Amino acid sequence: MRKVIGWAIVLGLVLAFLSSPMVSASTEAEEELMSLFLKYEQAMETGDLETFEEIFWHDERLAVFWPEAETAFRIDGWTQMQSYLKGFTSFVSQLPPGAFNFEIRQPSVNVMGDVAIVTAYWVGSMVIPEGGSQVMQGRATDVLKKIEGKWVIVHEHASMFPTP
Repeated sequence: MRKVIGWAIVLGLVLAFLSSPMVSASTEAEEELMSLFLKYEQAMETGDLETFEEIFWHDERLAVFWPEAETAFRIDGWTQMQSYLKGFTSFVSQLPPGAFNFEIRQPSVNVMGDVAIVTAYWVGSMVIPEGGSQVMQGRATDVLKKIEGKWVIVHEHASMFPTP
C-alpha cells in the first residue's frame, strides 16, 4: 500500500512539474482573452467601431450568429460583419450616455494552443427614447484564434435565453 501511495505522489509531482510551463502560458493567454472581452463589453456600450474591427477576424470565413429582439440571424464573412457593425455602432453612439448597457458575466476561457473557446452569459439593457426599457439576456460561445500574435474572434454564437 505504501508503494502505491509513494508512486502516486511521485507521479503527481512529475505531472505538476511537466504541466507548470503550460499553466503559465495558458494563464497569460487567459488574461489576454479576458482583457479582449472587457474591450468587447466596452465597445458594445459605446458603439466603438474601431475596437470591434480589432477584435473580429477580417476574413470571409468569419461566422457570427447574433440575436435580435425578435429573431436570430447569421452574419457571413467580414464584409457583412463590418456592414452590420457600422449600423450597430452608429445607432449606439447616438444614444445618450448610459442609455445602453452591456455586461459579460461568468466568462470561461479554454485555451488550446493558438485556439481558444470563451463561453459566457450576457445581459444588454437599453432605455428606449420614447419611454420604457428593453432587456435582453442570453449566452454566447466565441472561438478565437491567435493570428500574427493577436487573438481574434473567428466564430461567435450568441443566443437569447428562451422565454418561459
